[in-house]
Order: sequence, then structure tokens, then C-alpha cells
Amino acid sequence: MKRAIHHQTLLAVLVLLFIGTAAAALPAIRFQTAETPPVAATTDPKGLLEKVAETYRNLKRYQFDFTLLTEIRSAAGRKSVETRIELTTIRPDKLRMLISGGLGELQVYSDGVVSWVFVPPLKQYTRKATSGAQEAAADGASRFAAIAMQVLEQFERISTSVHAARSLRTEKLEVGGTPVECLVVEVELEEQDPGEKRVRTYWIDPQRNLVLKMVQFDKLSSDGAASALETEITTTFKKADINPSIPESTFAFKPPADAKEVAAFRTPRPAAIEIGSEAADFQLKDLEGREIQLKGLRGNVVLLNFWASWCGPCRLEMPVIEKLHQQFQGKGLRVFGVNDEDIDTIRDYVTEHEYSFPTLVDSEQRAMSLYRIRGIPTMVVIDREGKIAQYRLGLSRESDLRSWLRKAGIE
Repeated sequence: MKRAIHHQTLLAVLVLLFIGTAAAALPAIRFQTAETPPVAATTDPKGLLEKVAETYRNLKRYQFDFTLLTEIRSAAGRKSVETRIELTTIRPDKLRMLISGGLGELQVYSDGVVSWVFVPPLKQYTRKATSGAQEAAADGASRFAAIAMQVLEQFERISTSVHAARSLRTEKLEVGGTPVECLVVEVELEEQDPGEKRVRTYWIDPQRNLVLKMVQFDKLSSDGAASALETEITTTFKKADINPSIPESTFAFKPPADAKEVAAFRTPRPAAIEIGSEAADFQLKDLEGREIQLKGLRGNVVLLNFWASWCGPCRLEMPVIEKLHQQFQGKGLRVFGVNDEDIDTIRDYVTEHEYSFPTLVDSEQRAMSLYRIRGIPTMVVIDREGKIAQYRLGLSRESDLRSWLRKAGIE
């Protein structure tokens, strides 16, 4: 990371999916429970889910304003973070996305001709020609913003992978200042891994077939209840407008006077390392001053997570990294963060969010140069023989990480 970045005034609180203390206090949506009359026996929850999926697949223009509250619970305690996302779209090629709160601060715009990505903490933005809003939301630093798009995209598939569904009750939510009578539907999803339980609860507006609130609950048990990890993500909508009138100016970015246009948020390095090549050896100190040499870890699978405290996508990944560390430590997996910020910045962030996997201080960017880090986050998996098993620039999904670890012998 460029040293100039260290002198930027960054957001004070950026935690992450499953992380430390709740960040910016966002206004909570007020909702009231009705007398919760029993749902009619004729209610068909699976049929309703299919209608919801069809509605989201056919959306042409919309404005959604919602919060994501993520909690992770384990024997080590409970952590949470809240993030707000404002999303305005005219499909297929116009987009405005504003992200703030616990996952960081990021803005993405596309007017159908040009797309911009603006990172307020860095006072930097990129601009390029684009052929669609999806492309704008998936490129470079804005891979982070793709998470927001996925919140809605998952509703297009809401009726798939359903093991069982049942109607629970009716309940009123206040959305956009208007009370809405919702049907509450609980869905149990098919298992993806042994010992995994996945439950989704949806508050659905039956008049418009829109989801106005969702609770995603995942529980993974490996060696009994003591080692169980629970993740709960609550998505609550403050606004849910479809087919609204949207001015064209909404999708054009006007950079602040003190913002600087850059080609990329990080100076590119040489091409990524080839899978199957020998992992370059390095020796770095952790936050406790202990020397860690990579070749001394032979016989273990090593996961290197190159990150920084200012990086929104990094913050999004780190609770997942912590989750894997807790599950597989002592089972042949060694997890290390690698960070080139000053040691106090690293220590403050790690301490605040209570990460237990060690972070190595790479202040001279030795490991970053050896591993040709072109941007962050970058994930590197090294097998037991010291070979590169996986190398990924950008945000990695938990399912991908688990797949890579399984291939390397960690289950």
C-alpha cells in the first residue's frame, strides 16, 4: 500500500461481516407486531416464494434503502456490525449505490456510458467506459459493491434449494412511513455441508411480492455444540419502491473538489503467481514480535490473507477468515493476515474486532512483492508441500474458501 494512504483520515469504524462492535449508529426501522393472527391454512408458502422470485427477475427500475446487521456467535463470544446500502437502478445499465457504516464507505455510479467508483476515505475515484451497471458493480474496488447487488439477486432465486417452507404469521412493518401487512415465511434450505443448518425467514408484502425484511441464520457444528458457529444476518428495508420516477442526474457522479481521479486504487504489480509453483519463502514478525518463517510451516496448509484496515472488501472477508481459523486451527490449517500498515494501526483494528488469527507486519512490503500483490484483498492458499494451491485477487466467498481448503486436505 502506498505510504500516502497511511496519512488519509479513514473511517473510524469499519467492521465486517461477523465482526466487532457495531459501527455507525444507523436509524433502526420501527416495526410493530400485529396481534399475529394465524395464517390461513390455504396459504401456499412455496407458491408465494415463486411469485417473489418472478417479481425480482422482472424488476426494471427500483429504489431500495436497507441495512444489514450481521452477528456471529461462538464460544468466544458475540460480534456484530451494521451497514447501510442505498441502491437505485434502471436496468440494464444505470446504477447508483451508496454504502456506509460497518463495511466501509463506497459509492458506485453508472449512467450507461461511464461508470465511476468513489472511495471517500481515500478521496479517490476511478472512471471508465462501461456497458452496463452489472459491469460497473463488479470491477476493481467495487467488487465490494457486488455484495449489495447480491442481496437483491438472491431474491430472484428465493424458491430454489428449499428443503421445507412454512407460513408463521402475519406482521406489520413500517416501510417508507407506511405500515405494510406482511406474511412471515420460514424456509429451511438444503444442507451444503455436514453439520450445517441454514434457515431463512422472510417478511413478504403479498400485494407487491417484495421482501421487506429477511433473517438469514446459519449454524455450523464440527465437534459438538461447544464448537458451533452461528451467523445471523438481518436485512431490513427502510424504502422499497418499484417503478419510481428517477431523474437521469441520479446516475452521474460529481466528484468533490478535493477528490482525485486515479487509474486504480492501488499500483498494479506483475501478473499473479502460477498455481502449482513453489511458494516464496519469507520471514516476518507478528504483532507480538514473534518471527514467523513460511518454510517452517511445511506439513500444514497455509492461508495468507493480504489485507488493510482501510479496505472495505478486506473487512468483509475477515470475519469469514476468523470463522475458518476457529474451526480448523489444530487440524492442519495455519491462517495468517499480512498487512503493510503501521503496527499501531494494525493492532488497534485487530484488537477492536477481536480477531484471533495472527497478522504479520509487512511494513517493507517484502511478502507483498514476493507474492505480486496487485490489489487487496488477495487470498493465497499454500498446500502441505509448499506449493501454491490457490491465488485470488478480490473478494472471496466462504464457499470458495472452503472448496480450496478441501482440495488442499482441510475438512
